[in-house]
Amino acid sequence: MKDAIKVILVDPLDESRLALLRVISGVSELWLAEVCGSYQGAAKRVAELKPDMAIVVMDSGTEQGFELIQSIAQAAPEVVILPAGKVQDTTFILRVMRAGAREFLALPAGPDELRESVQRLMVQRVEKPEDVKRGPQLISVTGAAGGVGCTSLAVNLATTLAKAAAHETILVDLDLMFGSVDACLDLVTENTLQGVVQNVDRLDQTLLKRSLSRHASNLYVLPHPTSMEASAQIDPDALRRVLMMLKATFPSVIIDTSKGLQASDFLAFELSDVILLVIQLDLTCLRNTARLLHLFEQFDGLTDRVKLVVNRAGAHDSEISLKKAEETLRMPISWQIPNATKPFHHARAKGVAIDEVAAGSKAHQSILEIARALRPFPVEETSKPRRGLFAAFF
Repeated sequence: MKDAIKVILVDPLDESRLALLRVISGVSELWLAEVCGSYQGAAKRVAELKPDMAIVVMDSGTEQGFELIQSIAQAAPEVVILPAGKVQDTTFILRVMRAGAREFLALPAGPDELRESVQRLMVQRVEKPEDVKRGPQLISVTGAAGGVGCTSLAVNLATTLAKAAAHETILVDLDLMFGSVDACLDLVTENTLQGVVQNVDRLDQTLLKRSLSRHASNLYVLPHPTSMEASAQIDPDALRRVLMMLKATFPSVIIDTSKGLQASDFLAFELSDVILLVIQLDLTCLRNTARLLHLFEQFDGLTDRVKLVVNRAGAHDSEISLKKAEETLRMPISWQIPNATKPFHHARAKGVAIDEVAAGSKAHQSILEIARALRPFPVEETSKPRRGLFAAFF
């Protein structure tokens, strides 16, 4: 399962609740959004949080458990219900099924048993209509060479998306050794990727957001570790769980990858819906980009998610033509960002996005165009046209 499965656990009994928490932590595909220690009010929380699955332990207050399952099934039919308990009586399990469940998890259970139950239920799950309409959620920004403008694009795309109230957005600096997202946004913080990775098993959505830095644009930011030693100690499995957790929490996750294509970058590529590959129209960059695309072809479906972005277009008279670049790379160029070295440097020096120093410029309009194409939700039509610089985006 590529995406994290958002789960709410309902269990009034401390002993079985703690045991199940340990089991859930051993299933990397699951993201525990909340734990309810009472049946009362649990249906309301399920309706509010809209998880993919609700695990309801039936060993305490059996009748209340049945009522809760029925309430969830009626109020949130898109939520998969997994009842659990030590009782394995056939009549009891049949009644559970009639209440609105499709499977029963016998306790005690191990991670493998829970994983198998989850996989069976999620395969049977009918895709929700709103999911069909969704745009890309996790977007990685990468390049085949340093200095092509990956971080500038990641920062400006993320801040643009974040300025829409419905698009809570997080920018993750996955350049673990030499990242500069925090400097570009003038952020000084002790909260880094290292801390989130180390505490991944203890975080819920509320604690996760509290552990993140926030930019003036409303963008959440997760900077790289402060020390190189800490960067080298990032556990790949824990990092995968963090990225899945972020994807379960935020409509848009933007990742600025490293310049050296580390294992962490390929983990991001694997989970990404879109990979923005930033290029410049010079021979060296195109040659390296062709080599990178050839590498991507070795991974099933990875090339299909790549979108080429030309940065600093028109910077040199001798640059290679767009047509020649597309022929060389055997892939269409999706977007161009015109050369705007001074505005981008000015914005970076001030720790702001380009719209703060060059709103309405051609470069800014290009960023807006990319953001419009990659927003996570469709724009609702309104009867009155909106005016202003960002009207077309919001």
